Amino acid sequence: MMTEARKIAELESILHSYTTFFLIFDALFFVLLLCGVIFLIKFIKDKKNLHASNEYLAYTIRGQEEERSRIARELHDTVAQDLRYCKSLAENKNALELLPQISELLEKSIQQIRSMSYNLMPPDIIQNDLSSNIMELCAEASEKTGINFRFTVVEGTDTVFLTADENLNLYRIVQEAVTNILKHAEATEVSVMLRNETGSEEKGIYIFITDDGKGFEPKKNILFATGQKHFGLSGMERRADLINAKISINSARGDGTQISIIKENRTIQNVL
Repeated sequence: MMTEARKIAELESILHSYTTFFLIFDALFFVLLLCGVIFLIKFIKDKKNLHASNEYLAYTIRGQEEERSRIARELHDTVAQDLRYCKSLAENKNALELLPQISELLEKSIQQIRSMSYNLMPPDIIQNDLSSNIMELCAEASEKTGINFRFTVVEGTDTVFLTADENLNLYRIVQEAVTNILKHAEATEVSVMLRNETGSEEKGIYIFITDDGKGFEPKKNILFATGQKHFGLSGMERRADLINAKISINSARGDGTQISIIKENRTIQNVL
């Protein structure tokens, strides 16, 4: 009887050991499987982000090349032509009598160069004058397209806390939004408002851009009728991330678009 009891005890011990081993093995296997799944998800996500980044980089480079081509065409078709004509007038034997015409052409060329320079880097950005800069942007867009732009700055709005980099990126975000409206929205009226916080809102600068255009589905890489991917929204989001700003886009087909940009005043928060 003792021998049988000992054998049973040994079998139970062996069974217990195997059970413990398999439980540990199952736990380790589950942990390894979970780690593998997490790694796979991260790998896929990183690959997707890399693909998106590469696409955005290609879009940015293409945009730069298109902008260079546009500037080259403008210089050739306007400034260069006018200056060549000025040269021919200045070489004319009656050049003194043609001075008023030459002066007018030179003034026209100066204005054209100023306009192109402003589009590349508005000088007011360096002066931390965001409101004046956006106002000029809206005025120019309205003049070129005939679309009614209403720009409002709430009295007492303070943008002094913004750095030069923040001023530049906020301006570029608004500029991209306006460009998208002109290219795609088919809007007749655009409203841009600039103000500080109200009520319980976080302290900072608030920018609201609204149009009465055809609207769209605000998803990344949305496809327009042209079949081309729309990276404008992605570019705006990337710029917002660079300066820790928040951007939200609300739109629906046939119902216009509303864009909100919020840049908190971290200086005040740090002092507090």
